[in-house]
Amino acid sequence: MDDEISALRRLDLNLLLTFDTLMATRSATQAAHALHKTQPGVSRDLAKLRHALADALLVAVHGRFVPTERALALHAAVRPALRSLGQALAVDESFDPAQAQGVVDIGIAAHFELLLAGPLLQRLAQRAPRVVPKLHPVHGEFDPAHLDAERQDIAIGLFAEVPGRFSQKPLFRDERVAVMGPHHPLAGRKQLSLDDLENLRWFAYTQMHGRRTNFDRALKGTQRRMQFAAYISGFGHSPHVLMESDYATTMPAFAAALHRRYFPLVTSRLPQPLREITFRMAWPRRQDASELHRWVRAEISQLVAGHIESGLLKPPPRA
Repeated sequence: MDDEISALRRLDLNLLLTFDTLMATRSATQAAHALHKTQPGVSRDLAKLRHALADALLVAVHGRFVPTERALALHAAVRPALRSLGQALAVDESFDPAQAQGVVDIGIAAHFELLLAGPLLQRLAQRAPRVVPKLHPVHGEFDPAHLDAERQDIAIGLFAEVPGRFSQKPLFRDERVAVMGPHHPLAGRKQLSLDDLENLRWFAYTQMHGRRTNFDRALKGTQRRMQFAAYISGFGHSPHVLMESDYATTMPAFAAALHRRYFPLVTSRLPQPLREITFRMAWPRRQDASELHRWVRAEISQLVAGHIESGLLKPPPRA
């Protein structure tokens, strides 16, 4: 018994979860996606486990991992143990959203709020009627101050970098497009060039004035800039401004598709550096243990998964 305890003390048990996932996927990339880790992180876990057990465990053959005899024997013991532990923890969870109460502050990019707000509010009203969602606008780069100061519990936006002290999850990918009214001089252009960026009258949102933006980061190294000629107070006004002026703006393709249900707007593809975007959800690690916040994040993830299944959104990139 003492020998068994000593062996467990020498081993980080989180490595066994990585090992179990690698045995199931036989791929570091797929395992990283399933565990919400980076591929280098999974590789480091495997290296630690190999060192601790003095065995290769998984050997790369033609791009796939093949387990050694030691790995097969270990997995035969690890898999049922992890399953039993998971079941035991699940039994102890007694969170009932119908009995939950409180305010959940969600910072959310205006484009995504257009898609998420209605379904999320409706779902919470039905399943957690005493929980009050409070949505805040998020623009530009990730701002840790709001989460640190507990002004927000969750932040969702186009975050390229999230400090390691926060938990995060990529939600979905999309393509950023240029949007303009049907009578705009460039309304017939299917594709804009980098030169076009400096010849169009762009508007953005007031909160972005004077701040570093995703456009600045995306265009770094191209010798081009997005010069905004005007700022408006809210994203919801965009289609009206576009219909009654020669201005243009940018937004994710899903948001343009939603607007085009009601307005005859025109979209054009942007130059390559500006196209690919990923929406991420971030939250303070102190909220990892909160049953209410875990549940709300799961509800958001489920709504996103439904839109991915319908084809409106694209799956998040794999690590």
